[in-house]
Amino acid sequence: MVWCAAIVAAPIFRLTFVYESFSMICHQDPARSWRVAGESFAVCIRCSSIYFGFFAGLIAGLPPNARWLKMAIATNAAEFLLALIVVDSAGLRILSGLALGATTAPFVLIGLEQILAGATRDSM
Repeated sequence: MVWCAAIVAAPIFRLTFVYESFSMICHQDPARSWRVAGESFAVCIRCSSIYFGFFAGLIAGLPPNARWLKMAIATNAAEFLLALIVVDSAGLRILSGLALGATTAPFVLIGLEQILAGATRDSM
């Protein structure tokens, strides 16, 4: 939640350090970003969609599904290639990003739970 809030808060409060932090993982092209308060989000539309989809996947409590995750990865790859060769569509970036984020969330959650369970077990 904090991650998603930072993306939106950066342009509203002109949080330069947030832009600098996200610049390590996103191109931050203003032409490919949503805007608020006249400024671009801290990440592009695809990255925003992945992060918001991830958050939605956590909230929804989606179960891990390897088939759906593979399809979301393939969809993102296809959308990326389609954007390079044929048509660049913000709508496709949004849909593929949301799908990737939402299907990734359950696997990350399970991994974190396993890490924390191991850390708790090791400290006993």
